[in-house]
Amino acid sequence: MVQQLDSASWYSHSSSLYGQGVYEGAIAQYDQLLANQPDLYEVWTYRGYALEQLGQLREALANFEQALKVNSEFALAWHGKGIVFAKLSDYDEALTCLDKTVKLAPKDPKAWYNRGNALIHLQRFEEALTSFNRTIELTPDDYKAWYHRSKTLTNLGYLYAALASLEKALSIKPDCYYAWSYRGTVLKKLGSYEDAIASFDHSLRIKPNHSDAWYNKARCYALQGNIKQALCYLHRAIKLNPTLYTALARVDSDFSRLHSHPQFRALIQPSN
Repeated sequence: MVQQLDSASWYSHSSSLYGQGVYEGAIAQYDQLLANQPDLYEVWTYRGYALEQLGQLREALANFEQALKVNSEFALAWHGKGIVFAKLSDYDEALTCLDKTVKLAPKDPKAWYNRGNALIHLQRFEEALTSFNRTIELTPDDYKAWYHRSKTLTNLGYLYAALASLEKALSIKPDCYYAWSYRGTVLKKLGSYEDAIASFDHSLRIKPNHSDAWYNKARCYALQGNIKQALCYLHRAIKLNPTLYTALARVDSDFSRLHSHPQFRALIQPSN
């Protein structure tokens, strides 16, 4: 029976387990099955996903590899390997595994999505765009795919197309705070500072402690020459993440008008 589980059954099964957060219990059940039938490659795969959810990435990888020793064409195991390698920041290996996944399961939108993200990390943006386009063909309402498509388009210099992708993402999920924030970033790149600020404000209404929105809002005000507001919002960002935003502000040309201001100089001191 276990060997007849298809990918849909896997996702249903995993959703049930993950929804309850019973990863250790699931692993114990898989161990019982494998003690009697060590060649159940599906069970090795499910065990790998449970370990991945627990953050035991090397152990998860070993489980996926064990599954592939039994069935080298099992797409879910290749996908799991790709996910783990990406979490380990080994994006070349992740891509190799995800390429194999989409070859074996070309209608798996999650595999195309994860492949796109691996390609972004490798700065292979044209290929990433192809992957996200494929994801969207398969699941048009995947707002995360539209969002990452916009980031890819931005890296390719297609800012208006990126903005259109963000509008689509937000039409699907209007409360996606990071999409509103990234919309502000794209508008800032286009020189539309007031519209960018409005987007950052929308993001902050959803998530008031979103430090990146505070920081980028400060950048917009600095570029407009509104020193008082720029300093105010930069202070908010630094208060939320002192190490990151003091380091960024020191080298950010958007704050060039503030460099001689004593309050700015005080804000970017390491002690803050």
